[in-house]
Amino acid sequence: MNTDTAIVMLAHNGVDFTRHALESILGAKTLPNEMFLVDNCSSDSTPQLIQDFAPRLREAGIAFTTWRNNENVGCSLARNQAWEKVQSKYTVFMDNDAAVCTADWLARMASCFQQDEKLAILGPKIIYPFKPHCIQSAGVSFNRAGRVSFLGRGTPRDNPRFTCYGEREALISACWLMRTDLRNSIGMLDELYHPVQYEDLDLCMRARFAGMKVCYTPDVEIYHFEGMTTASVGQAEYASNIARNSLKFKQAYKDYFPQRKDLIPAEPEDFTWLKRQELPLTPELDLSYN
Repeated sequence: MNTDTAIVMLAHNGVDFTRHALESILGAKTLPNEMFLVDNCSSDSTPQLIQDFAPRLREAGIAFTTWRNNENVGCSLARNQAWEKVQSKYTVFMDNDAAVCTADWLARMASCFQQDEKLAILGPKIIYPFKPHCIQSAGVSFNRAGRVSFLGRGTPRDNPRFTCYGEREALISACWLMRTDLRNSIGMLDELYHPVQYEDLDLCMRARFAGMKVCYTPDVEIYHFEGMTTASVGQAEYASNIARNSLKFKQAYKDYFPQRKDLIPAEPEDFTWLKRQELPLTPELDLSYN
């Protein structure tokens, strides 16, 4: 079944992860009407992979559009290039290192928007594709200094704190579904946050400041190979980029953080960042559907 959604995906190398993502989209029970896959100047076999998958996607009834940028123009610009072309009511941002877990994911997420006209952006439960599928993010919270927390990170998949639908301060765009017309009401991703990091948090904040809701649902789960999408820039540059964009973000919302109120009660461990290698995961890959 096709839904009134469009998936926007970028690829800069990571061909094996992109393959997982595309197979999972095609294997799901609900499919998008449109898909935009932008090759941000990959140097591996990503162009061939896209060529191989294009007829399969179109045969599934998906209006598939792809192009290759002459250089890696970064996340915000490349996503904006695709988002402005979307015709569907809803747009999904999905990293090429994410994969569908809940088979009817698009229908479940779209139904939330039909029940709440103020809902702008909806995020699923992001989980690791390694057993025992710990939570990677059940939404984002901040402390009063502007520090970012991935709620639920490293905790069990069925952690009772994260089994209820609810509002969040922000979400990570490894995968989310949003109203396409947000581009008209609050604008596109801010390319100030080049090439990547914090542009998604900023869009969530702008939506909330405009009186709309940013919410999390535990009824949809998405696998995410954390950090693979951004690994191609190199670890040193990646760390430097996070630091630069963190300062930009904190400056933009410096008046908000000191007086913010929790949308979900925070725990001290929410702000303790553990590397993926430190989490209780086994190396066995498991991309089975719910």
